[in-house]
Formats: sequence, structure tokens, C-alpha cells
Amino acid sequence: MDQTAEPAPIFDHECQHLTSLQPLEVAFTLPDAGWIWGRVRPLHQLYGLPCSYIYDPFGEMMSWLEQIADGAMAATWRINHEGHCSRLQFYGGRGTGEDCSDFLFHIQTDPAITRVRGVEVSRRQLVESFYRGFRAMADDPAYSPHEWDRHPHYRSIHDIEDDEEYEAAYATHPYNGLPLRRLTSPGIEVWLSEGASVDRQLAFEWPRRSIAGG
Repeated sequence: MDQTAEPAPIFDHECQHLTSLQPLEVAFTLPDAGWIWGRVRPLHQLYGLPCSYIYDPFGEMMSWLEQIADGAMAATWRINHEGHCSRLQFYGGRGTGEDCSDFLFHIQTDPAITRVRGVEVSRRQLVESFYRGFRAMADDPAYSPHEWDRHPHYRSIHDIEDDEEYEAAYATHPYNGLPLRRLTSPGIEVWLSEGASVDRQLAFEWPRRSIAGG
């Protein structure tokens, strides 16, 4: 065994359970030049989740929320920040006895440092906060597809042979993220409308997620 190896870092933090859960406030900025910033309070005081159109994370975010709503005991949303990455990790408790707590962790890594933050949540609280926060951004009248969305005819734009016409088409939509205004989850919306409890799983097949042009 190599006795000179550096010891692995240990994350060891202890806190008391709260008698009531803290509010979970999720917000996203409007897209600007292919970037959207997310904030999850109380984990972040400022916007701590930079999201790039190059590694558009929002389709995976919807899958993550659907897994949690469907009763997954653990689910991960990965965000590539162009040089470092974040993982938002949900761990679900069983809702009874000693294993009754759900947790959300934000694990942020780059070549120099790893930072871990966590908060106790409820399953419904997490799904609703992220979904409503995302939809508030995407439905904002000030949302500009020019700052994020791919061209409506993204798959056929490469067939344009005229250089000026090609450049003009790209100038109208310089980024190629998902059309976020059309990214919804009918399954989550039904789940939330039916008053899902902390320990309730869906009792029906998921409606297909809706996104046109994705």
C-alpha cells in the first residue's frame, strides 16, 4: 500500500432537523446570449447554477423531476457549466419511522475544488418549486427565443446552399437550445393538480412530455 498517498477529503457536517421545512424558492433568469442562471434558496443566495445552451440541461431537468414525482429514491440532474459541473442530487426517505426525510444536495466540482450544499425538502416541494420556477421563466412575456432557442427549422437549415441565406437564417436564432416555452411535462402537471403527497407515487402511465421541435 502506498503510504504517501494523500487522504481523501471527508465531508462531515451535522445539523438538527427542523420542525418545519424551509421554503424552497427556485428561480431562473431570462436567457441572455445563450446562458440562463438558476437559483435555489436556501442553497444559493445568488444565482449559483449557470446553464449553457451548448449543454442545454432543461430536458434532463424534466426527466429528473419526473423520476422524483414517480417515487424514485434517488435521482440526479447534471449540469455542464462549460469547464466545471454541478449535480443536483435528490435522496428520498421512506416517509415513515427513522427514514422519513428527503434531501436535496448541490455538488459543484471543478479541477480545484468540490463544494457540497444540502437542504431537507419534501418530494412535492422540490418538484413543484423547480417546475413552477422554470415555467415562470419560460412563460415570461419578456422571454426572447433569440437568446436561447434553436431555429424552428434547425434540422433542415443545413440544406440551405446560398451562403447569405444561410447566415441570415442563423442570425435570427444564433443559439441552439431547446424551445423552452414548449418544454412541459403533462405528467408533472397532473401529479401536482391532484395534490400529490410526500409519499404518493403516480398510479398511472406518464403522459408523453411535450416539446415541439426538440
